[in-house]
Amino acid sequence: MSVSKLNRNGITPFGNCPALDGYHCQTNSLAKIFHYYNCPLSEDMLLGLGAGMGFMYWHQKGMSPFIGGRGNVKNFFQDLGKRTSVTIKVISTSIEKKAERALLDNLLRKEPLMVYADMGFLPWFDLPEGYHFGGHTFVVCGYDGQDTVLASDMDQKASGLKRGFYSPITLEQLRKARNSPYRPFPPKNAYLEFDFGNYHPPNDEDIYSSINQTIHSMLNPPISNFGVEGIRRSAKEITKWPCLFNEKELRLNLFTIYIFIEIGGTGGGCFRYMYSRFLKEAAEITSNKALEAAASMIFESGKHFSELGQLFDDAETAIDIEEKIRAAEGKFITIADMEEEAFQNLAENIPSMPTT
Repeated sequence: MSVSKLNRNGITPFGNCPALDGYHCQTNSLAKIFHYYNCPLSEDMLLGLGAGMGFMYWHQKGMSPFIGGRGNVKNFFQDLGKRTSVTIKVISTSIEKKAERALLDNLLRKEPLMVYADMGFLPWFDLPEGYHFGGHTFVVCGYDGQDTVLASDMDQKASGLKRGFYSPITLEQLRKARNSPYRPFPPKNAYLEFDFGNYHPPNDEDIYSSINQTIHSMLNPPISNFGVEGIRRSAKEITKWPCLFNEKELRLNLFTIYIFIEIGGTGGGCFRYMYSRFLKEAAEITSNKALEAAASMIFESGKHFSELGQLFDDAETAIDIEEKIRAAEGKFITIADMEEEAFQNLAENIPSMPTT
């Protein structure tokens, strides 16, 4: 994990608050907080411990389809906290002044704060007019004592490893971004509180518990939209899209596959490269070679996901859309077979542990 030290914005970041290069906004923000408290963990380890990799296909009537590789979204922070003995609380409020007071209290103590905000209102992003996404997180890690704070975030245009940077933002701009009402993910002024008093580095039990949780979510999902079944379902559903959408909608929906798999904070390969590196780290901690074998298989799955996403990076203008859709169908099937084998092998070669 490399560190960006450049800050030409006039506000000095708090000590031990580097602008880390990274992959995913949540794990990058967490990595900065863990680093600040002298408990450094890689983004890959943070993702894995929280059982944060998975798969979902979702399509509600009247909405665009969604294909994503995050898992355990609801309980990610809770499960990560249990496996590191760090108390993590997500706090939200409808009262702007209360949220800002909590922020300023942290900043006056020279302590960074991890916050949610709508990307469409953040001044360092160049996004299409009307674009809104309130599920984005970053860290506020400096204050001029008046009306401007310093944020630490990542370049969202890059694929794979993204450049970390600092950027100033006024309290007025931040207030608007944190209190954005826009759906589907209004940020609700949310921020995270941490207590590292009982922190412990991840041990074998923590690692095996998290992997068992991911195995269960991938091989035994509650409905067929998730896990390996969801990947197989995607293979079937994508072939129906030409009959469900007009040409403009179809091309846009196909392009978003590229965004969700390769560009949108997944680390490339639909979070599979990150999870593969987690398994490699876990293999070193546990001395379990089965994790190394699984890491290689998940990495190969990530390559197939990347190739699938890249089929549609030119979806808006491509003349061979139907051919690309058929290729994507085959890719989904290949990925499903590969991941089913990888997680079955893991299930057979690691101890069974409680998942939480």
